[in-house]
Formats: sequence, structure tokens, C-alpha cells
Amino acid sequence: QQIKREKTVGGKPLLPYSSMIANCLICVVYGFLKSEPKMMAPNSVGLLLGSYYFTTFRRHVSIGAANLPGTSSQHWNGLVIFITFILLVATTLTKDLAVEFMGKLGILICMIMFASPLSTMKVVIETKSADSIPLPFTIACVINCVLWSVVGVLDMNDFNIYFPNLAGLAAGSAQLVLKGLYGNRKSRQLPV
Repeated sequence: QQIKREKTVGGKPLLPYSSMIANCLICVVYGFLKSEPKMMAPNSVGLLLGSYYFTTFRRHVSIGAANLPGTSSQHWNGLVIFITFILLVATTLTKDLAVEFMGKLGILICMIMFASPLSTMKVVIETKSADSIPLPFTIACVINCVLWSVVGVLDMNDFNIYFPNLAGLAAGSAQLVLKGLYGNRKSRQLPV
């Protein structure tokens, strides 16, 4: 909402939103392959929300902005390639192999998603401003990680679910600490 209200993304990175799309897609496909509605339903909602956030971000980012990391076009092209790859894997490999592959790839993408706001950590510390860490996204990630860690351990007993979420909980906690320490105060300009 801040991006829509201010009509700018400021110094916020696009990576949390593009990785959210990738992560939710993998979880939906993983859940489909394992016939696990608990994975498909919430991650379908996450996929829709991630697509909305990604689109909103792209509408308000400066042309040629390279702090995302990379550019908006690189994120778009990467997602198109990634989605195509996931759908090919899911439809061409045997079910068991596809489940194993999606599970391991899901761990990697999930950890990237939860740690992606930390891509600005150096700038946050140098400028003493955590404005580039999206607080609502971070809070949602922490809550999400707690819930999926519990479900992954106690209900599903699935390493591919609980491990990346425990790591995500650590990354989200670090982001909350940075947000608490530095807040959204005006950043100190870095020397050029």
C-alpha cells in the first residue's frame, strides 16, 4: 500500500516479491504432486498475492533501477524461465523424482525468499535506516515460518517444509531486529 500511495518503490528490493512467486509456485506444484491440499491452498493464495505485489512494484519502479538486485526486466524474464522450467519438470519426470526435485528446489527458493530483504542489510547498517526492509512482508514471513515449521515438524514430518521455514524464521527475526534498531528514519547518505 505504501508503494501505491507514494507511487514509488524507493530503495526497496523486488527480490522478495519475485522469490515469493517462485516459492509459492513450487509449493503448489509440490503439494499437487504429493496430493497435499495443505500445501496447495495457502500457497495458491500466496502465488496470487505475490503476483499482485510484483505487478504493483513493477508499475512504480524507476526505469533502469538496478537496486532490486538486478533490473525489473531481469526479474520478469527470470520468472518466465523459472515457471516454464517448473512446469516442464512436473510434467516430464516421474512423480517420485519430480517430488524429490521440487522439494529440494523448494528449500533453496524458500530460503532465498525469506532472506531476500537482507540483500539490503549492508545499506541498512551503513545508512542507519531500515526503510528498505518491508515491515509487513517481514512480519508475514515470521508468522508464516512459525506456522509452517510447526506443521512441517508435527503434522507432515517433512524436512522440505520445516527446514527452510526454520531458516526463514531466523532471517525474518534478523530483519525485525534491524527494523527495531534503525526504523524508517531518514538515511544517512553514503559517500560516493
